[in-house]
Amino acid sequence: MDTPWKLISLVFFILFAFSILLGISGAYNPLAGSALFTKNPQNPPDTAQAAVVFINNNLLGMGETSRLLNVTEESGVYRISTEFTSKTGKKIIDAYMTKDGKLLFPSYYTIPGGQQNTGAQAPSVAGQTPQKKTCADVRKADTPVMQAFVVSHCPYGTQMQAILADIITRIPSLSQNIKVRYIGDVSQGTVVSMHGPAEAAENLRQICIREEQADKYWEYVSCTLSSQSSGTCVIRSGVDNSTLTSCINDNSRGIAYAQEDFSLSHTFGVTGSPTLILNNVTVREFDFGGRTPEAIKSLLCCGFATQPEGCGISLASSQVPAGSAGQC
Repeated sequence: MDTPWKLISLVFFILFAFSILLGISGAYNPLAGSALFTKNPQNPPDTAQAAVVFINNNLLGMGETSRLLNVTEESGVYRISTEFTSKTGKKIIDAYMTKDGKLLFPSYYTIPGGQQNTGAQAPSVAGQTPQKKTCADVRKADTPVMQAFVVSHCPYGTQMQAILADIITRIPSLSQNIKVRYIGDVSQGTVVSMHGPAEAAENLRQICIREEQADKYWEYVSCTLSSQSSGTCVIRSGVDNSTLTSCINDNSRGIAYAQEDFSLSHTFGVTGSPTLILNNVTVREFDFGGRTPEAIKSLLCCGFATQPEGCGISLASSQVPAGSAGQC
């Protein structure tokens, strides 16, 4: 079963409907005798591990396994990152669970106008609407750094990469203030990513170009955004393929660079692609006008203690269609 999460979604829906009909708190408890569904809250790692045990015992097919990678809190529930292994390879797949360990669900829908994921920020006070941030609220630095965490096959992540490429093309001086980083993990010496091996390989390829051939990075990424193959883009962007291949195959380089990104993503509580970190604080482009070159440029410029001349250049401000500016 190469795409088990469609079946898992159906199973969870049936279980959820069943519990509602019963009207009993903890109605899942008898199912498969799992330790997951308990009336007593547990600490996050234990609760997440119990969820993974339940998934392995009840929801996966022959030869398929799931392993816990990380657990974080998001919007009042636990986000559980797992490494799913099947005959076709490995993928990072997220599931979600209530804090009391009673409900487990494999996906969610973002409600328009609701609070966006803000990573490792202080929680809002119950009953209060999160306030929109202004330029004055943004942490300042003499040389600010905006880190955009993405995965290379996520359409929302590539939206962000395209916008950052546009900003750098129009205002080259801001290139030193922008760095794209990648979300994932290293398992048994191999990079894994949420959309599978092909994405993991492309993430590592882009990381190696970023680190060892930085002057080719944006040209290469811009080429891939136009749906060109990686091989074609390596040639078109002038990337030295020998250096790139060496980096990918040398764990002391490629894997080490990737692990730095992944460690930072965990430090900042990053759970979705794209996520913006400005001067080591999670920020939201939607507070500054949306996912547009002008909004993200304005957000970055708010991070300067003294804004440079380039911040006065106006960029495109057309917003992407409603519902098309989410996260993977």
